[in-house]
Formats: sequence, structure tokens, C-alpha cells
Amino acid sequence: MRRILIIIGIIIIIGILAAFVPGSYGGKIIEKAKSLGYIEYSSQEAEQLAVMRCSRCHELDKVTKYCFRCGPPLIVVVHNMKAFVTLWEKKFPEQKIFQLTDAEAVAIAQVWNALIGNWEDGWNKTDLIKLLENDTALLKLLDTPVEKRKIEAALRGKSAPGTYKEVFDDIQKPQKKE
Repeated sequence: MRRILIIIGIIIIIGILAAFVPGSYGGKIIEKAKSLGYIEYSSQEAEQLAVMRCSRCHELDKVTKYCFRCGPPLIVVVHNMKAFVTLWEKKFPEQKIFQLTDAEAVAIAQVWNALIGNWEDGWNKTDLIKLLENDTALLKLLDTPVEKRKIEAALRGKSAPGTYKEVFDDIQKPQKKE
């Protein structure tokens, strides 16, 4: 009986270790669990995910040059990418582009918000809700205060290389007339 328990223990330990080896079946199971939202992404994993998933369709320079005057906040851009992938799959079924899961979309939106800029406050919340078109996961993120968004909070202060930043230093503020 004791020998059987030892063998079972060894099998369990090997299974646990295999789960954390990248590229193994266990690692793939953990990746899938994260993409489905059962396990949270770390900020580093989310950043790698954002770079990997976004660079499949376009150059990252396009992402980092995104400016708040050019379109809606990045949370809406991520939602639109999900919609675009759906349209692409219908138009070109032979080309494989994998749809973003809700957990991936939430992680990616937080990464770009932190590294490029979160401009949600500059928009009317009703308009953002309308633009998110019942995207439950991103609507939940929209309702989460920025300081409680774990990935965004962890990456705060970092900036993606080549990020567009407006410079207002040479614009003088109006002087008060006395």
C-alpha cells in the first residue's frame, strides 16, 4: 500500500512539474486556462501576449504611434479588433487568424493602456458603452477603476518603445489679466 502511495505521489509531482514547463502539455493547459480567464495573466505574460497577438496582423509601430486624437480609447480598439477578426474569418476562411478570447482582450487592453495611454476618462462613458457593443468582458474592465486593474497598475510608469507622446511644453498657458 505504501509503495502505491509513493508511486502516485511521484506521478503527481511529475504532473505538476510538467504543467509549468513551457511548451509541454501541462504548459499548454495553463496557457489555455489563462486565455479562458481561469488563471490571471501576470503583467509580463500580458505584455508578451499583446506583442505576440498584435504583431501577427500589423507592425507594432502602428500600435505605439496611436494617439488619443486619432480614434477611441484602446479598450474600444481591442473590441474592434475582435470584430475585425470575425469579419476576416468569414472573408478568408482558409487563412487562420485566431480570435481573441475575452481574457486575452482584457489583458491586451490593459497592456496598451499602460504602455501607450489610457484615454477612457476623456470620453463620455455612455459613448464607450455603446462602442463596446455588449462586449461583456471589456464592459466589465471599463467599470473597473484603473487603480484596480492589476496588469495596468503593474505596468504603470512603463512606456512602449516608440510611443507617440504629445509635447505641450512650448505652448504657453494664457496669462490672467489683472
